[in-house]
Amino acid sequence: MIIYNTTYNVSNDKAVAFIKWLRSRYIPLATESNELKEARLAHLMVTNEDKTNSFSLQFTVENVDVLEKWYHKQGAQLLHELETTFGQKVVGFTTIMTVMDII
Repeated sequence: MIIYNTTYNVSNDKAVAFIKWLRSRYIPLATESNELKEARLAHLMVTNEDKTNSFSLQFTVENVDVLEKWYHKQGAQLLHELETTFGQKVVGFTTIMTVMDII
């Protein structure tokens, strides 16, 4: 199992619209194929001098092959929609993490 995480830096004037878009559009479309699961959204508790908000959106995915399949089928289209809708007001970076046992 892996975690597919994207951390977004969002200008204050677009934060409400961005969260609404994630909840109503991005997350439902991203999870409809059942390749991405267990969506979690978090607001990072940091003080940004540049007057922005940071959010982390995470999904669990079976493995990297499934993630790549999802990206080519849906992810690239959703990324394009995000860029078209918000431009430079929302920028993000993605990390892929493996889940480890704590013992």
